[in-house]
Amino acid sequence: MSASAAEVRALRSQIRTWRRGRVDTSLMEALSDAYVVVFSALVLGAMAVNVILNVHVITSGGCSSVSCLDARDALGWLFGLGAITVVLATARLLGPMLVTPAVGTWLLTAPLDRTALVRGRLLGTSVVAALVGAALAATGAALSAYPVDVIGWLTLLAGSVCVLLVAIATVDQARGGPVVRLLVWSLGVVLWLGLVLVARDDVPALLRVPAVAPLRVGVVVTAVAGVVLLVLAYRSLHLIRRERLVSGGNLLPGISGALASLDLTLFYDILVARHWRARSSVRVVRGRGSGAGALVWREVVRLRRTPQVLIGLAAALVLPYLATALGLGHVMVVAVTLTGFGAGVGLFTSLRVLSRTASLLRCFPLPASTVRLACLGVPCLALLLWSLATTPAVHGAVGGSWASCVAVALACGAASATAAVRWMTSHPPDYRLPLITSPMGAVPTSLYVSVLRGFDVLLLGTVPLLISPTPTGAAWTAGLMAAVLAFLVSRP
Repeated sequence: MSASAAEVRALRSQIRTWRRGRVDTSLMEALSDAYVVVFSALVLGAMAVNVILNVHVITSGGCSSVSCLDARDALGWLFGLGAITVVLATARLLGPMLVTPAVGTWLLTAPLDRTALVRGRLLGTSVVAALVGAALAATGAALSAYPVDVIGWLTLLAGSVCVLLVAIATVDQARGGPVVRLLVWSLGVVLWLGLVLVARDDVPALLRVPAVAPLRVGVVVTAVAGVVLLVLAYRSLHLIRRERLVSGGNLLPGISGALASLDLTLFYDILVARHWRARSSVRVVRGRGSGAGALVWREVVRLRRTPQVLIGLAAALVLPYLATALGLGHVMVVAVTLTGFGAGVGLFTSLRVLSRTASLLRCFPLPASTVRLACLGVPCLALLLWSLATTPAVHGAVGGSWASCVAVALACGAASATAAVRWMTSHPPDYRLPLITSPMGAVPTSLYVSVLRGFDVLLLGTVPLLISPTPTGAAWTAGLMAAVLAFLVSRP
């Protein structure tokens, strides 16, 4: 062992001794917490597997046409590609090499060999990436009803590709190149093109049920390439600068706190803050109009500054058409509302700012409801136009006249917009409320309900459309969403 590695080991031993001397949790308490975590993971895993199997059984009965079967065959490949893209995007967001703030303060400031400090994290990140990618790929393959041997080899291929991409991201992080950013966008474009081909009923032979022999060759090739690049990444660890290691680690306390409190909007705030800190400045644009009109113009300026939100919303338009190609029937309205909610929530950033900083809202010389309505005009219009573009998909899934399908599509857009408003205007958990006992300590009664904010409104608006995808159901949805939106806008 080299002298630098020995110094790192000695420092870590001292830190470990200091921490153990201040531990206030007994061994039995730690084992009890570990038992709860393992048991919960097993129960949730079993529930997820059961849901996947039931969804496959339920949807298989309604999928008998050639186009629907081809779309189901392509779903496994697209799931695997989506899993790989998500893993690479997460690696780009967090590093992939990162250290906690404590390590960044105590150890990275010392004149030590950086390779000895972070080499264990390279192996851990690779293992986690392989497990996540393999699990998602196996889920898609199971939904597509692939043979068991194909599912196994496809899972191994996805895991090995994820390890390969983590190694590439580590080398790119050390050398400061644009490779990972370009690779993420390239994979996203390829995934979107695959979804478009499936939605257009033009599935190429490459996306059919794969054979076992090419999968074996792919696993061997990617595994060898992954090992080679992992060695290259290990030799490049000493080139990673301290700010690159600490920037990803600084996200962990905020993300863990947001997830511990089940506050998904706080998690969104953390990601938005990181994005704008990276940009650091924007071009100043002169305002127009006065009163509420000036706020509407600022929303237009905001969209011009973040066109990626509109690009993502436009790209998500393929998902409702994909749901129609998969033969989901009336359930397709759920796909429309969920897609609109997930892709359009970024349009309501200004409403989130006003909800988190009530003092800023009181600074406007206008009633609070007027300010909120002015901030909602442009985002709601964008979502309604997006939902109007899903009319052919709605017509292909539920049938009926075109006027009826337009009404259903607009009602889906209204439900998505109202759910996004509900999600963005949610308040953090109120710890002044009565506390209840839980495995993670005393928590307020509103903690577990906060994770359902937005989805509750989405469910309320989707149920009438599921029962009756007609103008009558659309009118019920529009009325309910108008009442909810009026309450959200007018409340203090």
